Amino acid sequence: MKLPDFEGDSELNGLRAAMKASLGVYTPPPPLGTLTLEEIERLAGEGIEIPLGEVRVLNDGTHYYKGRRVIVYIRDVAEYGGRVSLPKYHLAMCDTLNRMIEEGRYKKRYVVATRDDGKFSVQRIRSDQVLKTDEALDVCQHCLEELNYKSFTLRMSSEERTRIVRSFSIQGFFTERGKSCVWATPTFDSTNAPPNIYSPQFYQFAKTIKEKRGYRCEGINCRVDLSARQDRRFLHAHHIDGDKSDSNPTNIKLLCIRCHSNEFMHSHVRQSPDYGRFCERFPLK
Repeated sequence: MKLPDFEGDSELNGLRAAMKASLGVYTPPPPLGTLTLEEIERLAGEGIEIPLGEVRVLNDGTHYYKGRRVIVYIRDVAEYGGRVSLPKYHLAMCDTLNRMIEEGRYKKRYVVATRDDGKFSVQRIRSDQVLKTDEALDVCQHCLEELNYKSFTLRMSSEERTRIVRSFSIQGFFTERGKSCVWATPTFDSTNAPPNIYSPQFYQFAKTIKEKRGYRCEGINCRVDLSARQDRRFLHAHHIDGDKSDSNPTNIKLLCIRCHSNEFMHSHVRQSPDYGRFCERFPLK
């Protein structure tokens, strides 16, 4: 259907003149799932508050929001008698966050951010007063173990774990993993998304299935062993029938990132930085 030329319509122009309204310039909204300039600036500063249930998880366990890898933390902390217990910030969907989801506590005021100077925007709650401050927070140790950062494990001595936590660099984390992961940008948003979406518990389901099956690719001509902690992020949980909401083990096929990229409509997986790292570590024979 061809629209009429409204600018040449005498009646409309007469009405606009009577209203003393000037012609505006239409700016189309950004594509779905794309960060606006304001959101990019907020991520790098105060962060963006969203429910934990809306944080998406990449196959390497790290978090992303609208195509950006992000850090997750609780913004609001209670202060009693001048004392406050500052939260840890999270790099991955670790046991702590999984427990929060399982206990129904994921509706707390979680913030996603890309700020990399070690400071986080925190709101200290004193009775009915709110004090906004920038605080230096510690990284979650469960996340370091989940990502196998420098072979970190909770079985280390307290002194050794503290040393690694103190030396952890957010800038180094983003340099290694990358902030941008546009290949993971969802096609739909919360308004028009079909029901075919991952459940908040999907990552935990996938982790359990991987453990039971021994972290081995189930591709017919592959079967690569990815049980080493540093290799586990290369193993993806593929939904056989394409229904992301169905995480029944019978609908999950474990595939290395290379085999996963060969599945129908999964070529975008090759844009992940992990794809290149995997191919270098496990070249085709």
